[in-house]
Amino acid sequence: MANSLHMFSPEWMEQFRQVVNEDRELSWIARWMTCDFVWRIGEAVYLFHVVGGKVISVVAPTWNDSWDFAIEGTEEAWSKFAQPLPPPMYYDLLGMVTRLPECRLTGNRLKAMQHIRSLTRMMSLVREVGGETR
Repeated sequence: MANSLHMFSPEWMEQFRQVVNEDRELSWIARWMTCDFVWRIGEAVYLFHVVGGKVISVVAPTWNDSWDFAIEGTEEAWSKFAQPLPPPMYYDLLGMVTRLPECRLTGNRLKAMQHIRSLTRMMSLVREVGGETR
């Protein structure tokens, strides 16, 4: 679904949220996934509120917000991850946060690992949204 959205913009995130919520595979494997997590893409930060495997909201976090864990990386790393055929080391979320120095998983790692299959599927759906890099 190629489009003219700037990759990782708030508008792109809304389209990503819709793709995630409509994914049949994810609806099955993530039905027990309830958590709040941050996705940091360079300087951009988004807070995901997930209930029963559905992304309820994606917002910029404020001082009053809290979350279970954060997935962090450079915009360059996430752009590589989002390619239809990512280069080695950029095709798997868990591989990125454990092997690449520019990417990391912080916060409650137990909660993240409890939902790693759902999270991995969710993040792989970035490849279905498309968009242009800034």
